[in-house]
Amino acid sequence: MRTRATAFELSEFAPGSIRGVRRRLAKNEFLFLRDQAADWLFQVESGRLCLERSLDDGALVCLAVLHPQDLIAEAALFSEHYHCDARAEVRSTVWGFSKREVLAHLKSDSETLLQWTKRLSAQLRRSRALLEVRSIRRADDRILAYLDLLSVLGETWDGRRPNSAVATELGLTPEALYRSLARLERSQAVRRQGRTVARNS
Repeated sequence: MRTRATAFELSEFAPGSIRGVRRRLAKNEFLFLRDQAADWLFQVESGRLCLERSLDDGALVCLAVLHPQDLIAEAALFSEHYHCDARAEVRSTVWGFSKREVLAHLKSDSETLLQWTKRLSAQLRRSRALLEVRSIRRADDRILAYLDLLSVLGETWDGRRPNSAVATELGLTPEALYRSLARLERSQAVRRQGRTVARNS
């Protein structure tokens, strides 16, 4: 479902002079697919989306998980095609903005350009930190580093995302994640209560 409204209704960041298109996504519905024409930039209003890419062996790699207020496909401003798939992990709502209009606005408004740069810098730091976590070889150490990263970001592993989605984000199979969590719990490195996972101090 799509409805039109001003972009300013979504957030302080989005420039009010740009008309936005609101789109609601069902769970596992794709917002866009790799190699589609990149004519739109998006921002998450509610829900959660995963940017993912299929490897040659068929495995899925989650490149980034996007939450409310996060930008989606900002690299599309300078590319003709999207470089990955964007899938809603849960029911989500996003706003779409014409790439042409966004570029024109950024060129004419230095304050918006500065806000844009700050936001992208924060998202890039998170993505780089997650890539460092994924590069850790042992699954147990990778999970502990992930919990440390969540703590730094002010986030928690609280069960709102299924463990299968967390496994994809970490580059693990669900089975490897479950085995590792069991080992970490036995060694008292982490504690679990329901679907919540936390690191013991």
